[in-house]
Amino acid sequence: MPLKFWKKDKPQKGKAEAGAEEPPKEKAKEEAKVESKEMASDESVEEPKVEEKKVDAGSNETEAVLSEIHAKLVDLGLTAPPTRGVFVKRVSSYPGGEKAFVADYRNEPYRAVTRVLADWLGFRVPELFELEPLLQQVNLRLSSFKLNVQAKDLTWLDKELNLRKARLVLGDQEKVVRFKDARDFFKGVNELIASKKLAFVELETWADDFAFYLAREPQWDKLATTDLVVVKADQTARGGECGECGAPVGKYWSDCLKCGAVFG
Repeated sequence: MPLKFWKKDKPQKGKAEAGAEEPPKEKAKEEAKVESKEMASDESVEEPKVEEKKVDAGSNETEAVLSEIHAKLVDLGLTAPPTRGVFVKRVSSYPGGEKAFVADYRNEPYRAVTRVLADWLGFRVPELFELEPLLQQVNLRLSSFKLNVQAKDLTWLDKELNLRKARLVLGDQEKVVRFKDARDFFKGVNELIASKKLAFVELETWADDFAFYLAREPQWDKLATTDLVVVKADQTARGGECGECGAPVGKYWSDCLKCGAVFG
């Protein structure tokens, strides 16, 4: 029985060795190495993308919270819509930065926002103060309305009680005020500027110092019911009564406007 032969193409020189197939085991090892390198490469590329998304999410959340707060301040009549950028910059200087502000805002919104408002649009007055520097702060804000208050005939009535007297002059108006602290002093100032529909409102500081903000036509009903900002005035005293004198007090006040009793 004749044998059958199949013709084999003669390989070209130099290509026979290159075209020779690798042994199965060696080939499997090489493929495993390549696959592991590709997986490692994919993981190293993907990790930074995941972290970047987390940062963006946190930043977007903070941005949304700040926008919400600013919109509420506008609704309360405490600022205007174009001031949003300035408000965000002011929050960035909050102790601990924006993240700390947002964290405090979630726990006690009234404290966090009142503090920013006092440092942004308001001004602080120490418990013991000199009248001239205080008048500079007052007139700096009244100058926007072309008003200027002068204090004359300043005299001491009782140094132990820090009680003083002065004659306040605004145009053709005059008023004698007796004051032992900044709160007393601004009662007299507010009487002079009431006809201009302006008022210096007191912001809570939960400390011995005072903070004030010049408001135009204060929206007392909204200020009395909001948990965003703590304004201390007779119009916002809707949170109960003082345990010492029985006068109405606000929900988050630190002391009584009438007798000065400090709450726990």
